[in-house]
Parts: sequence; structure tokens; C-alpha cells
Amino acid sequence: MSWDAIRDAIDAKDQGRVIGLVRGLDGPGRKEVADRLPGKLKEMRDATRFGDLERGYHRPLMMAGAGTIGGAAAVAAWLCRREFDTWWLRSQGRELRRDLDAVTADRPAEWRADVARRIADRLRITDFAESVLPRWHMAAGLTLSAGAEPPAADGFVVLWASGGADPSALADDPFLDALVPRLFEADGVGTALAFDENTLQYKPDGEKSWVGALAGLSASGRLDRGMLLDGCVSRFLRGGTPHELRWFVRLHEVLDPTAEELAARARDYVRLLPAAPPKVADVALQAVRQADDREPIEEPLFEEAAGAVLFRPEKKLVRAGLTWADRTARKHDRVDAALRAVLAVFSSDALDLRERAVKVAVKHAGKASAEAREGVRIAAAELPDTLRAMIAEAFGEVGAAAPEPWAPPGPPPFVPREMPAPIGSPAELAEEFAVLLRTEHPDWLAVERFVAALVAFAYQDIDGTRNALRPVVDKRAPWLADPDQQIGHHEKDWTLFSVRCLLVPKTPGRLVEALASLVKGWSRKGETVFDPQLDRFLALRGREIAAAVGRVPVLLATPTTAAGHVDPDVLVERLERLEAAGAEPGRAELAQAMLRVPREIDPAAVTRAKGLASPAGQAMAAWLAAGPQPDPDVRCEVLEEPTATVGDRTLRLPSRIFSAVSFPGDSDIARLCSFPEEGWRDFGRPKFSHTFAWWPGITPSHREIAAAQLVPYQAGLTDEAWLQGTTMLALAEADGPSGAATGTLLACTLANAHERHRADAVDALLTLSARGVLPAAETGAAIGRLAAFGRIKLGRIGKALGSAADAGAHADVWTIIAAALPEVLAEPDGHAVRGLPDLLALGTRTAETTRARGAIPALEAVAGRGGSSRPVKEAARLHRTLTAT
Repeated sequence: MSWDAIRDAIDAKDQGRVIGLVRGLDGPGRKEVADRLPGKLKEMRDATRFGDLERGYHRPLMMAGAGTIGGAAAVAAWLCRREFDTWWLRSQGRELRRDLDAVTADRPAEWRADVARRIADRLRITDFAESVLPRWHMAAGLTLSAGAEPPAADGFVVLWASGGADPSALADDPFLDALVPRLFEADGVGTALAFDENTLQYKPDGEKSWVGALAGLSASGRLDRGMLLDGCVSRFLRGGTPHELRWFVRLHEVLDPTAEELAARARDYVRLLPAAPPKVADVALQAVRQADDREPIEEPLFEEAAGAVLFRPEKKLVRAGLTWADRTARKHDRVDAALRAVLAVFSSDALDLRERAVKVAVKHAGKASAEAREGVRIAAAELPDTLRAMIAEAFGEVGAAAPEPWAPPGPPPFVPREMPAPIGSPAELAEEFAVLLRTEHPDWLAVERFVAALVAFAYQDIDGTRNALRPVVDKRAPWLADPDQQIGHHEKDWTLFSVRCLLVPKTPGRLVEALASLVKGWSRKGETVFDPQLDRFLALRGREIAAAVGRVPVLLATPTTAAGHVDPDVLVERLERLEAAGAEPGRAELAQAMLRVPREIDPAAVTRAKGLASPAGQAMAAWLAAGPQPDPDVRCEVLEEPTATVGDRTLRLPSRIFSAVSFPGDSDIARLCSFPEEGWRDFGRPKFSHTFAWWPGITPSHREIAAAQLVPYQAGLTDEAWLQGTTMLALAEADGPSGAATGTLLACTLANAHERHRADAVDALLTLSARGVLPAAETGAAIGRLAAFGRIKLGRIGKALGSAADAGAHADVWTIIAAALPEVLAEPDGHAVRGLPDLLALGTRTAETTRARGAIPALEAVAGRGGSSRPVKEAARLHRTLTAT
């Protein structure tokens, strides 16, 4: 039978024999083989462990299908099956073309061209080129054997450019003339060729890049140069990301158009100036300027081009546009047009560009018409006094801006986060558990909400709670329910450990050790514990919570606000429930509840608490009756030397920042809040802990306590992405005074290398500002000292503070900058801190907005040096603003 012979050839991995047998089949024989192939493929897949075909079977199966399946669509689908996408076929594209030519030689040309088009349509521009390159070779081979036009699919063009064609032999490529114009039309080409020239370092000598090959063919006359230039410009006009347009920019540069070629396309280049990516806009501006140098372009076209480029945000382009307008205003007799264009820069936030635009206008005032002069005077009304005076001297009196009631803008108002509703049922508890299992670093509020609900539901119906959670556990964490499975470090995870204690009832171990490590700083074995004290506190409280599952009706310290506070009335009600159940809160749970009492206490809650009878209830009643706790003495500063003396100890400070909290007494709370701990031998080194974002919620009424303890661990990590932004947001939500510790931590987070953390820091700054508790001067002082020591990058700070100013915090941003400047301004023979000019420029902007006045001696000294360096120029500009009358 026909099938038996072909099956044996497939099993022998002999595609040559398969091709010979297939070509000898008649119509019924082809149909029989085509019908049997899917079953054979399934059988071979089922025989392997992972459902993958063994190496060597792919080509025989593919050729058997290509030679026997009737319809073009079905053949294309067979050849493109997922089972045939394998790495060892990626280098066999030409062999596939040869085999496919042989096995389909008897098929009509129209049929082969149809199969080729259908395979090409399955090539996606997002496909990894090497993985689908065999498909491209099959489509290309069938197209050539049929003598057909190349497929129009974008994927076919992209694969031709990124693997199917050899740039070094491009002149003889059969697809050259048809597909080169398509390079500028097909989506995905720019991405595929973005690093075209970079790949040459991995290729043998003599290889060419696509840019070099096309430029060479253009120079030899093999390709039309005009077509390539028009293609680049048309691709620019279509738009795209800088990455997508990179290769086309490079091709345009290598083609090096002449002034005549640029002039012929000048209008298209002008159309690119308003919104093209910066690199493309730069190419377009150079093209328009070169064309203008050859022969002045029409004045309306000049005004359109100059106006477009001078409205762009990129300072380099605006500076180039100003230079062009200045240089050609008189040379090409278009002073009025140049002046109308530069007026756009009068409102720029870039102070140096604004000043440059004013100087350009003043330079050409003598040749301006009366109408143009009036336009300049009107536009100058919003300029600062010094620049308005320059315009008035050259153009005549300038009217002041329309008088308006003035008040410095402020940040958006602070709106506290709403607390999520408590979990309402065991089924909802299971859904929340599934979410927490998938979350790498869950929000501490979400964890508190979960364990509070778990404890409550387990007390009411422990079996029902187990049954609700078990399906999630069985699917995602079956080891939690295995009593013989040790869970190791997962004991520190409140969520997992609490569920474990629900499913495997057993009093959590090491409670005594956890208590000793918190209270005495050492473990039950007498070993010193170097974990931060707030982390040791969280570890103890987590064990107490796990021990409470099924045993107490409610957790005492679960917060009722997003900042971490617990309403005093709710506290008393929870204690009443615990007393009714004959239960006592754990030691850490009670301390946490006390620390979460808000700074304002309802007298009614104090009166109600007097009726509590348990030891915990009486302790809480006394705590509430004593009223808000006094704010402890917190010290935080950046030291000249990385050492500090505390008592009789000399501490090494990895980040030069020393912080300390003096909290009197010998209570658990005093030991928890005091820092460094008595007898502590290690001040703490920069490290990662996902619990840092929890610390502000431990002391939500005393923000500075958490900030001071965070500083040693989070300062010095400005290049890391270790939840610094989340931690800073949590601090901003807390209550209590903000001082040097909060300001120092904010300074370090504003300087983080990762944009999302800087954005969180800006949000925290705005929150603190809106609440009236931003330690602006302390933040600025920390920024200045840390930048002067090279511990943070001032450029990142400037960008973050600029965002805060744009959001309305102009006054606080100016205070921060003013406090930072004395530290970062270089000595007369020194070098400016990198990023200082941008910070000075932002200082000028915010000083103008807030109408700040008053000389800064260090700034005055730098401004008086003279010279053309940017730090000196920006310092002089800020000094003029601060001393203007």
C-alpha cells in the first residue's frame, strides 16, 4: 500500500525517499496518505514525553504533506504547524526550498504561488526571525518556482530583510527590485534592522550591513537613489518610535543628500518638524537649513519651519532653531518672520533659551517693522523684569502683564486612601488568598486585612474556613497542607504561616525565641540577632497572629485607616470581645495596638476603656487616659566622616548618615522605638527587605521614628529598586512631625535611578506639602550634603523636583533648592557638582514663580566669578532674580 511505504520512510527519517514515493503516487494514493498524516503526527507526538517531535522527523512529514494534501490553504496550514517550529530547522531553510521544489514540481504554478502567499500571510512582524525563517524560505522557494510576484505581506518583507537575504550579495537577489521599495512601507522593518550595523562585529570580514549594501547599489546605479531618499522621507512622515526609525535615519545619513536633493523635498522635511522623534526632527532641520543655504526658501515656509522647531521641548533643537533664525534674519531679508518665530520661546521654561530668544530679538530690533515691534512688546509682557527691560530698551515701552491677585500655586490637596471593606465571607477570603499568592510584595494593608478575616472566620467556623481555602491551597500551594513538609522561611510570611496553622493545627514554634530576639536582641540559644528591631517585631507579631487562628475572635491591632491607625472606640470594642471570649492579645499585638492609637483620642473612648477588666484592657485604658505620647527626640544628619559615637560605642556608617531616636522608658514600646538599640553592635547596612514598606504602619503617629530607623538600611541604595518609593509613600501617609530623618529618606528616594521610585517620591513630597508637614529645608540640606559627597546624583534630583514644581509645589521646591545650594556650589577653584546647572535653572524658575528674594552668599560668589560656563551663567541668572527690586 502507498501509505505503508511512506510511513516506513518517515520512520526512517528519509525525506529523500518520501519525496520519491510521493511523486509516484496517483490521485487515490495521495488522498490516502493525506488522510493518514494527521493521525501519524499525533501518534508520534504522544510517544514523546513533552509532545515534541524527535529530531529528523520534521522534514519527511512536511514533504509528505506538501506532496499529497490537495488544497493550497490546507498545505500552508500543514507546513506551518507548531510541531514543525524547531530550532534545528532554522539553519535548513535552503534545503527546505530544494525539497519543496522537488515534491511540488508537478503542481500548477498558480497553486504554488497561492501556497506561497498563504505561508507568507502567516508570518507576523512580531515573530522571532530565526524561529520562522524556515517558513520564509518555503514561501520564497515556491514564489520563485512559480515565477510569481513576491507576496505582499509585511512579514515576508521583514523576514527577507532580517534573515532571508544576504546584504553582501544583494545585487543578484531575485527579490531586490520588488522588495526594496517595500522596506519603507512594511511595518516592522525598522525594528528588525535597528541594530543592522552593530551586527557586523559578529560576522566574518567582508560582510555588509543593509545600509552599506543599499548605499553601494545606489552609488553603482543598480538602485535608484531618488527612490531610496523618497522612501526614507515617506517613512519619517508615517511616524514611529525612535527605535523603529533608527535604521531609516542611518540610511538617510549614509546617502548624504545633496543640497539640490534636499531642496526638492524641503516641504516634506518641514512637515516633520512639529512632532517627529528628536533624531528625525534633527535630520529634518539640518535638511531645511541646508536647502535654505543653497537658495532661500519662501518666507511662509521658513516661518512654518522655524515656528515648529521653536515650539519643540528639546533644548538642542530649539537652540539650533534660534541660531538659524538669527543667522538668516538679515541675510535673507526676513527679520519680521524671524521675530514672529522666536516669540514662541519667550514663554519657555528653559531660562537660558528664553534669554537667548530675547537677545536674538534685541539684535534685530533695528530692522523690524512697526507691526513686528508691537508683537514683540506684547509677547514680552510676561517676561521677568530683567528680560522685559532689555526688550523695552530695544523696542520701546513694554506693558506689564494683566494684574491678577497673586498667590503662589500649591500642590493638589491630600485625599487619604479609603480603607478597603473587610472581607465578607470565607469564599471571598479564598479569592483574596489566591491574589496574595500571586503577588510578589503584597501591600501590608492587604495582608493585615487578610489575616484579620482569617482569624475571625476561623473562630466562627474553623471547618468551613478550611474547606473554603483548601481548593486554592491544593492548586497553588499544596505543601502548605502537608504536615510533613517544612515551610522554612515561609514562616515569616504572615499570609502563608497563618493558613498553614489553620490547615495543620499546631502552636507555632519559636515564639519564645522571637520574643527574646525582640526584647533582648538575642535568640534563645544565646546568639546575637542582627535583624532590624522592627523586622523582629513583625516576626513576633506574625507568630502571635498564626497562634491566634481558631482561638481568638478578633485581632486587636488591625488598622482602621490606610495610614495604620486604629480608632480608639474600635480598640475598646475589640478588647471587650476578647474579654468575653476569655482571650488575651499577644504581647506584640498589644504593643502594636497602642502604637496605632491616633494623636487625637475621643474622650468617650477613654471613659469606656475604664470598664475593661483584663490585664490587656487595663493597660490599654491607662495608655488612652495618658493621652498622645510626646514626640521623641530624633537626630539625623549627614556626617563629614562615616563614623559616630553613641554612648561608649563607635558606629561605622556605610552611608555617612547617622540617625538616632531617644525614647525614654523600659517598656516594649520604648525598646521598639529607641534607636540604635542598647548594646547594638551594628548600625545597619543598606539591604533589601520587603517589610520596609510596613514600618511606617508600625508607628503611624510618629513618622520620624520609622524614618530614622529606615535611613541606615535604605540610604545608599539609589541605584536599586527595592521598594523605596512605596516606603516613602507610606511615610507620607503617616502622622506626626517630619524632620531630618524624613527629609533625608525623601532626598535619597528622589535620587533613585528608577523612574517609578522617583515618581513615588514626588507623590510623597506633594502629599507632605499638601498636609503642611514637608521638611523642605531638611530635605534640601540632605540633598546638598549627599550630592557634595557624591552619594547621590543631582541630575535625578533636579528632574524629580521639576515634576513636583510642575504639580504645584513651587514654594517648597524653592525652599529645598535654597537649602541645598550652599552645600553643592563649588569653591572658586573647584568643579561644580554634575547636574548643578539644571538645579540652578529650576531654582530660578521656582524663585520667579514664588517671587523669592534674598541673596545667597555662596550663590553670589559663584555668580561673580565671570566666564561662560553654564554653572556660572545659571548662578548669575538666579542671583539676579533673587536680588531684583
